[in-house]
Amino acid sequence: MTQSDDDERAGAVQDHAHAEASPDDPAQLRPDRHLTSRGSADRIGGVELGADECGVAFDAIWRRHSTQIFDLGEVYEQMRLLSAGDDDETVHLSGEDTSRYQKLRWLSTQSARKPVLLGTAPMREQLSMLRLRCPGFAAVTDLVDRAIALSIMTGTPLSLPPLLLAGPPGLGKTHYSKSLAAVLGVPTHAWSCATNSDAMQLITGHPTSWRGARMGLLTEAIVTSGSASPVVLLDEIDKFVTHRDEQPYSILLNVLEAENAEALLDEYLRVRFDVSHAVFIATANDLSLLPDFIRDRFLIVRIVAPTDADLLALTRQIAAKIITPLGLPMPGDTVVAALARHNPRRIARVLRLALGFAAAEGREVLVPADVVAADGIASAQVARASIGFIRPRKETEADRE
Repeated sequence: MTQSDDDERAGAVQDHAHAEASPDDPAQLRPDRHLTSRGSADRIGGVELGADECGVAFDAIWRRHSTQIFDLGEVYEQMRLLSAGDDDETVHLSGEDTSRYQKLRWLSTQSARKPVLLGTAPMREQLSMLRLRCPGFAAVTDLVDRAIALSIMTGTPLSLPPLLLAGPPGLGKTHYSKSLAAVLGVPTHAWSCATNSDAMQLITGHPTSWRGARMGLLTEAIVTSGSASPVVLLDEIDKFVTHRDEQPYSILLNVLEAENAEALLDEYLRVRFDVSHAVFIATANDLSLLPDFIRDRFLIVRIVAPTDADLLALTRQIAAKIITPLGLPMPGDTVVAALARHNPRRIARVLRLALGFAAAEGREVLVPADVVAADGIASAQVARASIGFIRPRKETEADRE
């Protein structure tokens, strides 16, 4: 390489560095170190990074396989408004504003870019195994597989619409959602809507006028996640519990509408976040409890109970997962058939109880009698004392399921 080539390359690097950290732009005063550091992150999306010591090639590849989830300029602007130019940034602030300032300062140290999810051939191979493990979810698995195939073909991020898995309890909807995240290689952020009493805290955070205001759980999870595309699981969305004057399903529109998700305003920080790359999955037992405008924004997939043959295969998988770590022999076909009369959740419960009956008699091998005894315990209901002339309702088969 000639001296002129070296000078030209050095000039290009200098121009690149100036563009990345202009002193006139407060948003660049604290550059995102993830954009230029190499270290362990020398492979992105399966692409080997070049040996460019200046990090220029790294930066180009990183930007192609990542997305900006928030704007550091907005963070610094909110910090400036709070500090009002004081040398001691928080001396004049109230306790609430000091907490907010500290959260903004924390955010300013986080990476503003996260890797997006790209489809790969190994993902499709693992999906094939997931299809065998969860036969009742084949429609969902096939949908994801086609999305992965499209991502591989086009080289664009994996795109999935908000999914709503609907079906009776006990089919493993939550388990499947987490297993799918494992196949995709992204973290799962799961919230139980049945026990959540604050939809704003979950999605948008609280306005600063609220007592006990805080950053949204969703936006905080996206910032701390290793991916711009985690699986966000809204479990039992048909049982959303909230304050009397709140409208939790309206708040969900902030993430179920693509345009809103691209600029979700955290009410506490007053900073916008792009959560549009997240994979939103909700589960529900009763679709009739959801408002129409929420059902319209989900791609609803009805999960059906597995067939007899599928249930036998599923029972063996559940048994292997529970029994193999214990070093015990797998049960025979008769025991598996007895267990397979139940839904997946109950299979695991009865099996663990049955193992206790066998161990109490000094046996490592399960027999049908163990399953019968365990089933009796699992089916037992706490007796309710009758009030006046009201008789306790007789248990039905549906109740036991």
